[in-house]
Amino acid sequence: MKIDQINIYLVRFPLAKPYTMADIRLDYFDTVLLRLRSDGLDGWGEVFPGNEPTLTAAWSSEVYECVRECLIPRFVKSPNIDSGEQISNLFQDIKGNRHAKALFDLAWWDMYSQSKHEPLHKTLGGNPEKEIELGLSFDRFESPDEFLDDVKRAVSDGFKRITLKIRPGWDLQVLGAVRNDYPTQMIQCDVEGSLSLERHSDTIYRFDDFLPALLEQPLSSSEFVGHAMLQDSIRTPICLDESITMPHQAEIALDLRSAGTFCLKPGKVGGLTDAKTIHNMAQSSEVDCYVGADMMTSIGYRFVAALSSLPYVMRPTDYVRFEEHLTNDPGIPLKPILKPEPAKPTKHHPNRFEVHPNENGEMVEERVIPYEGANILGQEKRLVIELWNESGIGFEPNLEMIEHLALRRYNTSP
Repeated sequence: MKIDQINIYLVRFPLAKPYTMADIRLDYFDTVLLRLRSDGLDGWGEVFPGNEPTLTAAWSSEVYECVRECLIPRFVKSPNIDSGEQISNLFQDIKGNRHAKALFDLAWWDMYSQSKHEPLHKTLGGNPEKEIELGLSFDRFESPDEFLDDVKRAVSDGFKRITLKIRPGWDLQVLGAVRNDYPTQMIQCDVEGSLSLERHSDTIYRFDDFLPALLEQPLSSSEFVGHAMLQDSIRTPICLDESITMPHQAEIALDLRSAGTFCLKPGKVGGLTDAKTIHNMAQSSEVDCYVGADMMTSIGYRFVAALSSLPYVMRPTDYVRFEEHLTNDPGIPLKPILKPEPAKPTKHHPNRFEVHPNENGEMVEERVIPYEGANILGQEKRLVIELWNESGIGFEPNLEMIEHLALRRYNTSP
């Protein structure tokens, strides 16, 4: 496929309702959009690493400049692209900058699936019939009552999983309050690498008392050995997020048995090509995956949904209440719907425990078998999104809106 034109946009989207990311309130988010054009086809990609380098070393303005100054000049020298691996090879001399590289990979996958007249998830190798179960994340709230009300709403709405962001002063007491109110709810705890074995061992080992479904990134991103040691000593499966930004890191984690779950984010890992590679590596080692998402438009979320269709993505996918936060969306949202529970057992996953009532009505801890697309906690309904049938990401983005809201734009023809 010969690329005829490249457009990149740094776009500021105002938020109708503030969104908290890395414990920072956002009233708007600056996202980066890339369009590749080839023989009448338009492929789009989107990444949002953050308005500032607070969660990762990347931020949107830096990603935009890296693409314009460093990646586009290399891309235009070899505009005939037939695979995601070829894109990776074009940028191999650029260190890091996974989000910037991801834009080209995502846009190519969108365009490639359109050329095959297939939806993106099918071209990627996913299950077109899979219903994507959803989870919602909760960061620190100023008001504990407001926090508990929002959690109550999420549980009532049918979100299978809720994730609690663990912060200093917002940790085990918050987890205990939620577990007390919802003894059978699937809860994940996301620490974002803020703890250490030396200083926080008492806190770390108490997570087991609350029976979370997993403990995400308890230690810093480089501590593969530390995570392996911790996984050997706690029941709760460890999930690695910030530690896994490329397949080589996944290989280290799998060799050391540092985790029972990987969190995959299309932008963080450099695009769908490497995300699928990491997924396949995890599957061969019987380590399951889930797909994470922060604030983005419906363009970026289509890649999240497509990645979620892969077979070893066995846990609920992150969701953001886009309809409440976004005043403008250049795409078509995938709207959650409430569906009855199926009964579809899958292969047993080690170190998985949940709380269930026994025959006497007492709450007891049991090792359980996860269900693909089923809520193992006994809820009758769960919130899901269904995959689309249209080719590519399923729609043509609203270019007029993107142009109107763009802070910076650049285009070139190879």
